[in-house]
Amino acid sequence: MYEHFAPLWGSPPHSGILALYARWAAGDWGMVITGNVQVAKDHLPLGRDMIVPDVLTDETLAPWRALANVMHFGSPEPPAPADAKDLGKTPLAIVQISHGGRQTMNFFSGRPLFAPPLAPSAVPVGASHKGKEGWLSAFVHSLMLQVPKEMSLTDIHRAVGQFVHGAQMAARGGFDGVEVHAAHGYLISQFISPKSNRRTDEYSAERDPLHFLRDVVFAIRAPGVVPNDFVVGVKLNSADYVGDGSTKENRALEHVREIGEWGLVDFIEVSGGDYEDPQFIDTVENFKSPRQVIFESFAEKSMSILSNTATNRPPPVVVLTGGLNTLPRMTSVLAHDHAHLLGIARLSVLHPELPKELSSAIKSGTPAFMSDPPSVSELGQRPRSLLSVRAVERLLCYILILVWSVVPASIPRIIGASASVNWYNIMLRRIARGQDIDYTMGTIGATLRCYLGGTPYAPQESGEGWTWWAAVAMVGVVLGIGLGQVV
Repeated sequence: MYEHFAPLWGSPPHSGILALYARWAAGDWGMVITGNVQVAKDHLPLGRDMIVPDVLTDETLAPWRALANVMHFGSPEPPAPADAKDLGKTPLAIVQISHGGRQTMNFFSGRPLFAPPLAPSAVPVGASHKGKEGWLSAFVHSLMLQVPKEMSLTDIHRAVGQFVHGAQMAARGGFDGVEVHAAHGYLISQFISPKSNRRTDEYSAERDPLHFLRDVVFAIRAPGVVPNDFVVGVKLNSADYVGDGSTKENRALEHVREIGEWGLVDFIEVSGGDYEDPQFIDTVENFKSPRQVIFESFAEKSMSILSNTATNRPPPVVVLTGGLNTLPRMTSVLAHDHAHLLGIARLSVLHPELPKELSSAIKSGTPAFMSDPPSVSELGQRPRSLLSVRAVERLLCYILILVWSVVPASIPRIIGASASVNWYNIMLRRIARGQDIDYTMGTIGATLRCYLGGTPYAPQESGEGWTWWAAVAMVGVVLGIGLGQVV
């Protein structure tokens, strides 16, 4: 759900970002969370991220204030006081702040070429897959993902300060709060996981896995940093705890308990699986993956764990994100007390005004609305005309697949894993342009557009014209070297 259409090497929000969030602002959502905004401009995961400015001035905060106004009111300018009374409730506008850590690709990261990223330990991305993948995947991984440099205590303190700076930007920019991204393999989750954190000091994943996250949250909540009513949330991913059966499950729930006991966090978002209605769970128990089991445990137990924490603040509310793509599933989450709030991700791309649609369907008694999940087969539908541009594009993609089938190498995991995500990224751009969802676009075409296309609405002064051509050239060199090896 990260937007992926800032200029290369990052920028503040531009008109395209504002147009996208204006569409969501019209949908009656209760809370809108941005894609991950990077607090370190030299650790960008995919290069087209929104980034926190180095210095907070009226000039650097202006685009962020515009985004906050759009998320609240649907317009870059706040309404006149006389008009504000008629707006009713506006959604909470939350900035998700993140640091890429080791999960930042060469060239796109904002660092000099081949400069190592910072991470808890010198463990590269994909270390557990070493020797299990093809030569091309290994080559691309070694080219794009460097062995990280282990962070010193000075580096750690600087990173904590960057998160605090991001929270201050959000507060001064007019947002209601921040969500600290502690999932999906980014820096904070790297500290939490023993796979990526092999330290033996006080930041060890074995001794104190939440130490770095605790430092970040406590620093944001320190007196005078942000207003007292400023919202602070934490995003966790149940998939980060898969493995070793109940040991990992208990570890995950202990982390939820500890975060609740800090008395500083307002919500915890739990993602990483697909929610199933409990009445159907027993019939498919033998077919569940470990990831699904952990996710359901989170959904079932986090609420009761947090309700029993005794602090000066109300316990964190639970946001459940994952597989909530039908009205029965959404209703089931609330009916079974598995979450306080429903986190809607990809469905918000297909239905930007989903809350309005749901409300209308419920009031009108339309039983069939959202009773079934969107069909996966809808993605990449056949073009209506064989002479259309999309048909020609699909033909070229089929030819590419055919040619690739004779190459003795598998598609690099780093590319294949993000194909469906790229499709949604491109649809976000279409929403920003006021266009309809294009179900005739395939995932290959979407991926090529994501990584090789220019940036829609890129500011004129960004000087990006040559940079994406350089990216195209770099990809060409990689493919040329790879195919040369085959020949």
